[in-house]
Amino acid sequence: MYKMEYKKTIAIILVLALVLRIFFALAVPIFQKPDEDAHFEYIEFVADNKKLPVQGNTYAEFFQPPVYYVIASFILGFLRIFTENVWFHVIFMRLISVFFSMLTLYTIYKIASLIFSNRNLVIGILAFASFLPTHINVNSNVTNANMSQFLATLIIYFLISNLAKKEDQKRNVLLGGIAGLALITRQSVIPAVLTIPFAFAVKFFPKIKKAVKPVVVIAIISLAISVLFFARNFVLYGDFLAYNAMQMSTPPDFMPKDLTFVAKLMIWTFASFWATFGRINNVFIGDINSSGGIAILFVFYSLLLIASLGSVFGLYKVYKKYRKDKKIFTDMQKNSFIILAFYILLSGSVFIKYNLYNFEPQGRYFFHAISGIALFFTLGIYNLFTKKNENKFLWIYLASFMLIDIISIVRVLQFFY
Repeated sequence: MYKMEYKKTIAIILVLALVLRIFFALAVPIFQKPDEDAHFEYIEFVADNKKLPVQGNTYAEFFQPPVYYVIASFILGFLRIFTENVWFHVIFMRLISVFFSMLTLYTIYKIASLIFSNRNLVIGILAFASFLPTHINVNSNVTNANMSQFLATLIIYFLISNLAKKEDQKRNVLLGGIAGLALITRQSVIPAVLTIPFAFAVKFFPKIKKAVKPVVVIAIISLAISVLFFARNFVLYGDFLAYNAMQMSTPPDFMPKDLTFVAKLMIWTFASFWATFGRINNVFIGDINSSGGIAILFVFYSLLLIASLGSVFGLYKVYKKYRKDKKIFTDMQKNSFIILAFYILLSGSVFIKYNLYNFEPQGRYFFHAISGIALFFTLGIYNLFTKKNENKFLWIYLASFMLIDIISIVRVLQFFY
């Protein structure tokens, strides 16, 4: 693929991603996205009272870190000068989320470009993050998740780029600032922050002692930015991460932790990662109220499962190639894979821990790690194609995502209108 054609393709993908996110922002009625009413309530409270709320025994998101809500409250105050229309307020807040999501997508593109010189792979990785239906829906939701996802992805970008560069104190200071800001944006960034020391250990291995100084610098700066929030949590709720406050908002689920629990967790997490929308994550195709709807649901999600298993098989083929010839990947690529895999596993561990407390098998909780998920999934699918059919990979990949996006658009219109 020529350079000019490559840049045009990247631009087209980003423009389509923006159009799809704007559609989901406008088409889904307000407060019909996951937890949107609770997040908007937080914004309104800060705008009305000029202070942070305290979590009580009610359904609310008041335990969340404050940065996004403080910024959004200033914007809401400005909007109220011109209109008191709540619909307009919510839509504008959704567009702010779209803005942060586009920054995330561009950062994912930069991460993929650092790791791969193969332009088809880079385009495919960006396409996965851009066109995953549930990701599109969440990216146009009133929530702190999109700002924190951008910050988490930016942390991963710095960690990957750091592998190929000499030690730079200024870059470490900047990374510390981003990590500190992320910590006071949403708790979901904690796996990304915990990946920082691991990434430096990977970079300097086996001379891990060299990782101590940069990690300490980053930790000091990030804690200096976030310490007041942690102290507030401890004073109000008795723990630094506001876990007790989260429990006030979300009581524990006493579902038996048996094989049925595991099956439900896996099935619904898979389905809701790929394609769901709405306040209660309704499936985007088919239904559970009729035999026909169940059949459609089963067939389509079975196809997604086959594609996912195909990606896993493709990764296995990559591994076998690597065992035969370890030179197929550079040290930088291998270290990047290790860092991204660690980040995904850490995110998965947090997800499982939360579901053992309260059963919420929502695939969107993995979206902070979508940079790694998009990379591994795309790499797996890419390696299902032979060298002769390499060019077919990209067209089939893009066409598949366009198909499920068109179906999701139709389904949204059917469901809400």
